Amino acid sequence: MNEYAILIRMLTRTGNPIGAGIPDLLDALGLPEEAGRHVLFQKMGALQHQLRPIGLEVRHNPLDHVFYLDTAAKTEDSLEETPLPDRLAATLLVIITLAYQEGGWVSVDRIQKFRKKSRRGVRADLRELDSMGYAEISDDKKRVRPGHRVGFEIDYESFFRNLSQSDET
Repeated sequence: MNEYAILIRMLTRTGNPIGAGIPDLLDALGLPEEAGRHVLFQKMGALQHQLRPIGLEVRHNPLDHVFYLDTAAKTEDSLEETPLPDRLAATLLVIITLAYQEGGWVSVDRIQKFRKKSRRGVRADLRELDSMGYAEISDDKKRVRPGHRVGFEIDYESFFRNLSQSDET
């Protein structure tokens, strides 16, 4: 099996999360940890170049720290066409922002404070987001973090770029 076939196999690996992290990719290719990163990213760049004509691209899930293959057909305005109602999208935005600031789990009280909603309203939003896979509620129901779908369905780079551009205007 050549190196590109190994990369394809790893990037399409099933499970939760889909794809593979850098340590797994390095191990699969037999590359050393430090010096191998440069070679790995060169090979992934070359793979990206080869896959683009057939509509695929290598993407990164920053929540789970994995790379995976996805279709390149997503448009820039795909975030605007979200299936979430505004109230759930606003709650999810708060969860994502606080999770990045705090490095993982976020207290429900903090979400309630930022959303300026009743505790019951926030909990209802969180239950809905959890059932759709956009949020994960802790066992004690006091903390929440972004769910497994968030890392694959939101392009963080363009999301935060668009958010920072709207602040500048």
